[in-house]
Amino acid sequence: MTRPLTPGEEVAGAACGFVGSKSITVAGARYRFDCSGFVEASLASAGFTFAGSTKDLFATARQLGVLHRRHRPDVGDVAFFDDTWDKNGDHRFNDPLTHVALVVRVDPDGTIGMIHLGGSGIVPLTMNLHDPDARVDASGKVINDYLRAPTSRDTARTKRFAAELWAGFGSFWKVPPSPVPKAESVASSP
Repeated sequence: MTRPLTPGEEVAGAACGFVGSKSITVAGARYRFDCSGFVEASLASAGFTFAGSTKDLFATARQLGVLHRRHRPDVGDVAFFDDTWDKNGDHRFNDPLTHVALVVRVDPDGTIGMIHLGGSGIVPLTMNLHDPDARVDASGKVINDYLRAPTSRDTARTKRFAAELWAGFGSFWKVPPSPVPKAESVASSP
């Protein structure tokens, strides 16, 4: 007999189900085809209604008390990242909260498997917060994927790996779902 999925596992399963999709629809509702739209849809698939940009989701996680910076997240957590692209157009990487992904697994060595919607569509993403500036470990296993494309302005100290750009996690799936109000019955007169 298998155990029921946790709410976080349900969120992660939904995220995995979107890999390779060219559009995002949940229960007939269409979601934005961007990183935060993907996260909204994955959460909605598991019964959690949260909406907004990466910054909005971060603020909501903080307000609800589910924002954390533990190096070992839970499956189903939302991962937040800074400086993944030049959002304000000032030719500098100084833009906080520019990307989100969903945690789908955590390996024993601390490598975190995620799904995100980036320039290549909805695809896996890997990071290891215990070794943030290494691309691979001693055995050759990829532990940090690139999250920011190289530019001509890069230096040896330019941060490009997912773990270098990580800003925190949000455990939205830990927030109890809002009860759905019951419709009031109205007696009709004869």
